[in-house]
Amino acid sequence: MYFKSHYSAATSGVHKNFREDLLFRDLHRGIGKIISTMKLRYAMVCSSNQNRSMEAHSLLKREGFDVSSYGTGQHVKLPGPSLREPNVYDFGTPYKHMFDDLRRKDPELYKRNGILPMLKRNISVKSAPQRWQENAADGSFDVVFTFEEKVFDMVLEEPAVNSLVQWFDDE
Repeated sequence: MYFKSHYSAATSGVHKNFREDLLFRDLHRGIGKIISTMKLRYAMVCSSNQNRSMEAHSLLKREGFDVSSYGTGQHVKLPGPSLREPNVYDFGTPYKHMFDDLRRKDPELYKRNGILPMLKRNISVKSAPQRWQENAADGSFDVVFTFEEKVFDMVLEEPAVNSLVQWFDDE
């Protein structure tokens, strides 16, 4: 709040939304520069490594961050023609394969519901979804973002993360 009130006083007479947009932009740039110079490793984790984790991965990668993304589910699930008919793939199945498969099945449906554009974005970020529980070869991360409570719980169940959390609790 200090930044907002301080910034507003400095820009009195400027439309409120414009001031807030300037503030957000300036803070974002400043924080982005500080964080990007820290060279931390980031992990983005959702259930299927498709939507939220990949959008965050894409944005941070574009800004030059050292970022990876993962899913915690047993399989990669994408919406199908009905709730009872999801499209299920194994982790490691290339996004290009999923894209071609769904385009072959029903291009209009999967374009309309946003799955094909999402997969196209994913293809530009990395080749295939990865499972968090199998990421040991990728090394450790300084910051892990999860996008659901159940995903957070699954990340904490991992032995390496669990021992680190225990270490912090002991302090």
